[in-house]
Parts: sequence; C-alpha cells; structure tokens
Amino acid sequence: MIKTLKYLQLVLFFLLINVNTSLFARDINAFSFEFPASTGGKINMSEYKGKTVLLFAASTECGYRTQYKSFQEVHQKYKDKNVVVIGISSDDLNTPESKRGSEINKFCSDRFGTTYPISDAVSINLRSSDKTHPFFKWAATQDSKFRITKSFEKFLIDKNGKLIEKYDNVHEPTDFILKDIEKIM
Repeated sequence: MIKTLKYLQLVLFFLLINVNTSLFARDINAFSFEFPASTGGKINMSEYKGKTVLLFAASTECGYRTQYKSFQEVHQKYKDKNVVVIGISSDDLNTPESKRGSEINKFCSDRFGTTYPISDAVSINLRSSDKTHPFFKWAATQDSKFRITKSFEKFLIDKNGKLIEKYDNVHEPTDFILKDIEKIM
C-alpha cells in the first residue's frame, strides 16, 4: 500500500511538472528573447510588444548584403507605423560575420545608411545547437518552415510575438513582403 501511494505521488509529481512546463512554453513568443546589440547593450525584443517586426539573419560578408539598404527603406517607410526592422548578425550561416560589435554597426551605417537595430554576431545555425541562439531554436520548434539556413532569410512577427512567415534570402524586403507587413500592421 505504501509503495503504491509513493508511486502515485511520483506519477502526480511528474504530471504536474509536465503541465507547468507546457503552460510556460505557451507563454514564450518572439518577444521573450534578447540579442547583444552591435552598438553595445541589448536588443530586448520585449520592447517591441505591440509592434510588427521584420527580423532578418545578416552578414556583412554575404552577397545579399545590399539588402541592408532595402531594409533601411522599409524601416524609414514604416517606423512611425509600429513596424520595427531588426538585423541579427550570424556567426555561422553560409557566410559567417567576420566583424564584431561596433565594426558591424559602422559598416552598415556607413555603407547602407542603416539606423535600425543590428545585433552583434550570434550563432544561428541549428546544426551547432549547443551554441545556437535560443530565438532560432524556439522558431524551429514553432514550424519546420521557420528553420533558418542562410543569411538574409527573414521572419515576419506579429504584434503578439507570433511568427507569421519566413522569406528566403533572394527576396528583397521591399518585394511582396511589404504587402504581408501591411496586412498585419
């Protein structure tokens, strides 16, 4: 009888842990994360609650780096309409970022006129999961389409922190992506 009671307590304990964990997991969204800023400090995603976010993987070494300028156009057009553009520098995608901190920010602002937040380099590649930034691990658990593989892939995030869409690196952010932004603003 005592063994059965202890077994039952143990089962209930693990059930409660599982329920609490799944309840907590539902509360996690894109606004639950932060990134190191290329200008120092943090890019705290919770500061953007209630705003639409266009977040992209970045590298100053990538052939698609001219998109920094297109992202600046999106930023200028929508910054007063509760839309935020954020670049996340990648340490380990197809073209790893070689610059660090203020070098990234200076390169982007001098060459492309960027004024939106850009992170310092972080691990994005899911194959190096022990170092992968938690945002990208979380995104991949939301839907397989949110697995990131290349620099300048983009995520559209709604005002509640939900991932809406992922776009490949060949599409300029000023392409059809603007229509999707306008749908959820």
